Amino acid sequence: MLTFDTTTMILCAVLIVMSIVSPMMNVFFRKIKKTPSDSVLQGELPPVSILLTVHDNARDLERHLPSLLAQDYPAGYEVIIVVEKGEDDTDDVLSHFTANHQNMYVTFVPDSSRYMSRKKLAVTLGVKAAKNQWILMAEPTCEPASDQWLKNIAQFADDNHDMVTGYANYNEDATDYQRFERMMTECYLIWKAQHGTAYRSEPGCLMFRKNMFLDGRGYEGNLKYIRGEYDFVVNKYAEKGRTAAVAMPECCTVEDAPDKEQWRNRHLFYLETRKHLKRSAAFRLLYNADQTVMHLNYVLILGCCIYAAITSNIIVGAAALIALIITIALRTFFACRASSFFGENIPGWKVVPMELSMLWRNIHRKLAYIRADKYDFICHKI
Repeated sequence: MLTFDTTTMILCAVLIVMSIVSPMMNVFFRKIKKTPSDSVLQGELPPVSILLTVHDNARDLERHLPSLLAQDYPAGYEVIIVVEKGEDDTDDVLSHFTANHQNMYVTFVPDSSRYMSRKKLAVTLGVKAAKNQWILMAEPTCEPASDQWLKNIAQFADDNHDMVTGYANYNEDATDYQRFERMMTECYLIWKAQHGTAYRSEPGCLMFRKNMFLDGRGYEGNLKYIRGEYDFVVNKYAEKGRTAAVAMPECCTVEDAPDKEQWRNRHLFYLETRKHLKRSAAFRLLYNADQTVMHLNYVLILGCCIYAAITSNIIVGAAALIALIITIALRTFFACRASSFFGENIPGWKVVPMELSMLWRNIHRKLAYIRADKYDFICHKI
């Protein structure tokens, strides 16, 4: 039935407006600059200390360490590897590399260390051992995009910055959803750092000043939390305008796809870590607002479809269909644009289903976190 009453016109107008506005309440719509300034910096490059902390990472080191040791970096750099004793043949692998690379230094976490995060302790030991002022934290599970990676990211280590963050993609073995969620997280973190004060950082590429870390007493205040090595550094030491959040593909690292248990644990440990980060409420407010508007739009479309079916209102039904098409088209376009920006290849037809599944995945993780033993997230006496 063609009915042009006031209710019909209001519903149609709200549907169309929401279908246009809600996709813009979306991190993929917000502008992210590839570099912190309008042009690539060309200052003098500083010497750098690349810091790796390893524990049972022999195979990872065999695959990824050669690319770190082969960086084209005329200013000079060293690679510091801090080892937590494990059960694999990490020592043998490192001995092979040490014999052939004079800029590589290996040290070990003392076996007597207790009641603190051994990975955070490893970072602290590595920072203290570094010869250079600029420290670049990386992971043994990550590989630089090219031999120009260090040169490209270190150009932002200047007098205007105390920190530089790159980003990490998952490799092709990761699922589409894992790569999509990682891309969305990186978008939020980079946008926040470029438009305010950096909140936290995903693992894989974080550069900071040695004296800033040591003068601030490192991880003091959060050493008991097992994870969050990158998060706590950024959250504790970042100042507005002093962090270069770089989205250049040349500054990217590629991380090995996590297995199911690693993927689960990463999210559960973050749920604990974020409780102890400054500016957490404001950061989560932005994400929650985006999610709320997105779901309200779909609920409105569904509700109008039901209303149109009950009242046989063809106009409202048609407006709901048009609103759904506009919503899907815009959200897919913005996500695919971001995917291209970050060098990802995520199928456009999966964007909306993956966005909608995030709410239920997050609820599932929250329930798992609530059921978990909270002592699993901290170092404690057994």
